[in-house]
Amino acid sequence: MEGMAEPVEAQEALPAGEEGTREGVGEERREKRPPHPPHQAVLFLPGVLREGLFHAERLPRGVPVALGGKALKDPQGEAGEGVFALWPRTDEGGRILSLQVASRLREPYEGPQAVVQGVLLYADRERLVLLILPKGGEGFKVGLKRARGFAARLEPKKAYRVEGRLGGPYLLAERAWPLGKYLQAKKEGQPLPPPIQGRENPYLEPREGRPKEGAEGGGEGEARKGEGAREEAKARREPPPRPKEAPKGKGLGGKPLPRRDPVRVWRAPEEPPDPAPPDLGRPPALGKGQVMGLAGTGPYYLVLLPQAVPEWWPRVERLLPEFPRRYEVRFYPDGSRAVVSGDLEALKVWYKRVLRG
Repeated sequence: MEGMAEPVEAQEALPAGEEGTREGVGEERREKRPPHPPHQAVLFLPGVLREGLFHAERLPRGVPVALGGKALKDPQGEAGEGVFALWPRTDEGGRILSLQVASRLREPYEGPQAVVQGVLLYADRERLVLLILPKGGEGFKVGLKRARGFAARLEPKKAYRVEGRLGGPYLLAERAWPLGKYLQAKKEGQPLPPPIQGRENPYLEPREGRPKEGAEGGGEGEARKGEGAREEAKARREPPPRPKEAPKGKGLGGKPLPRRDPVRVWRAPEEPPDPAPPDLGRPPALGKGQVMGLAGTGPYYLVLLPQAVPEWWPRVERLLPEFPRRYEVRFYPDGSRAVVSGDLEALKVWYKRVLRG
């Protein structure tokens, strides 16, 4: 599904942008400002259209299907077997509620595939909800569940192009692009920008207070600002200078201190030194006879002893991108390895997936 290029028929099936311009506008204006396509949602699905009825093996049962677009204007011309462009309506969780068959594609196209272009309203670990603005009519929302492994952070209130597929009754999101950058690359015939997929989003803006790595510019002014900030931080860390102590036996101004009766003062004994740190050269111990398993009381470890590493570590490493929480991988001098996490339940569920393969 890398680089899903839309056939001409698919582009026609989607709600089209303003193809023409107002009368009196010259060729130069048309070249400088091409029509911006409205946001779209389309599902490409293999199926058969006969006598105004659409059938597809991958279509969830009970989903109502109607005709729209070219299929509604010319049902006989669009009838037949092939890959069809359908306009989906979903709930916010990504479950398909209804479909409109728009057109049949005239050239080969793999399916089922989903293409959604819209303003991202909501995103979390489980789903994306986008606002679709068709050329005519009111806007509506389309939801997509995140496919396994697609956990990159996306920013709400920004327009994205999301690509994915149909998984059971759900639209699944697998990768995305900022819509403006994607359309610009297509318009200029340039290679597509890198996608947002897996856990990586190369388009995230740096957070406040943290300069972006490799940022150009800066100059002497910013260098001075950085030096001033470091000096302020250093001043905050250093304690204020102590006042000069008076001579022994003298108070302020050189006056002698009042005489006091000697008093015995009891002080608590000093605390014993910190105990020696645990042995960091070995992972937590497993049960008797175990070569792989969960251990630790927080953080929690999935430990593989050297005997289990050749057989099980490739599988663990392959499924690591699907681990839903923050984790660390530790390698020990004796050849043992461990995956460390603070979430025991997440580690248990993921470990079962490793065992199932």
